[in-house]
Amino acid sequence: MGISLNLIYGYTGLLSLAHSAFFGIGAYSFALLTGRLEVTYWLAFFLSIIIVAVSAFLMGIPSLRLKGPYFILVSLSFAIIVHLIILSWDRVTGGANGIPNIPRPPKIDLPFGMALGFDSLLSMYYLILIFLVAIALINYRLVNSLIGKSFIAISLNEDLSESLGINTMRSKLLSFIISSTFAAVAGILFASYNSVISPHIAHFTQGFNALVYVVIGGLATIAGPFIGSLVLVAIPEFLQVVPELKTLIYGVVLVVFVIFMPSGIAGGFKLQIPTLAGLTRRLKKAS
Repeated sequence: MGISLNLIYGYTGLLSLAHSAFFGIGAYSFALLTGRLEVTYWLAFFLSIIIVAVSAFLMGIPSLRLKGPYFILVSLSFAIIVHLIILSWDRVTGGANGIPNIPRPPKIDLPFGMALGFDSLLSMYYLILIFLVAIALINYRLVNSLIGKSFIAISLNEDLSESLGINTMRSKLLSFIISSTFAAVAGILFASYNSVISPHIAHFTQGFNALVYVVIGGLATIAGPFIGSLVLVAIPEFLQVVPELKTLIYGVVLVVFVIFMPSGIAGGFKLQIPTLAGLTRRLKKAS
């Protein structure tokens, strides 16, 4: 979820608050496909990603023409609408009760009569870890490609990028769809790991939490989402606070970092590298 927001906000410069909705759409699509329609696990997995991609495409075409706070407000409104639909359409989504009994992946047959099962939480942890590494690698290759450079150019100066021949609308839409599919994968894995989902997973505060992870960790850095999530998940656990105080803690930490370390942890480390290199050169000259 953090990587998805880092791509659209950190590298493309578009602050989207709609990713909690895509997280929820992915989770609920998967739950309904496997539960109501009895679609096989992996087919439902990819169909749910396609559903989110189509939703992002339809939402992005009109909203990405807006700039600044207008796009932020539209994305926030989309997240609120999706949450209300999930909460109110109880005949399909189960309403406030959610959807239980979401399946986990079937066993994978291995050579020599062995099989890889996903019945335990530990096995699901490693499955999610594999997807996390895969998405991180895809994100790394993407931001270092020509397409990724166009994303970065748009974040720096959209008008100048368009004057240089970059189709900014197409690039923003592509970034929006790819980042939304990352959020969909997170939602599907969350649903499969917990075996039950409720409307709160699509609430816009879930997207806010992921945004805080990215800002604290460092925007437009590969390590930012990892560092931010590790730090901010560890702090409430270390302090043993009640869940209601997590949002307050996140808010306080966010304000402190925005004021004193706006580049985040990973971003601050990157900024120190040229300084150390310059100091080394000066020492060599002095010697």
